[in-house]
Amino acid sequence: LTGDDMFMLLPHKQFVGYQPPPTTLPRTPDHHTEWALACKGGPPTQSNFDYAGNLTQGLLIGQLALRTGKKILWDPTTNRAINCPEADPFIRPVFRPGWEV
Repeated sequence: LTGDDMFMLLPHKQFVGYQPPPTTLPRTPDHHTEWALACKGGPPTQSNFDYAGNLTQGLLIGQLALRTGKKILWDPTTNRAINCPEADPFIRPVFRPGWEV
């Protein structure tokens, strides 16, 4: 069960009179339609590579920090953790013969 606009904020008494912020990003029908429209020459998707690539890289660097237990100082030009050599196997894994990239 949800509120009138498909969301329910809890606890109820903390959100009495809450008004959602104004819409600042254009809404899309769904991600499949948005992608198809972009392929056909429409506007770029909200998660295009210029945006989503950097977001994904940031999340993956966070995973490096969790796996190594260290703060990661990242060099975007070399794609290396400059202060954490133990992160290298996660960044550039060693592949079995015949499976090299």
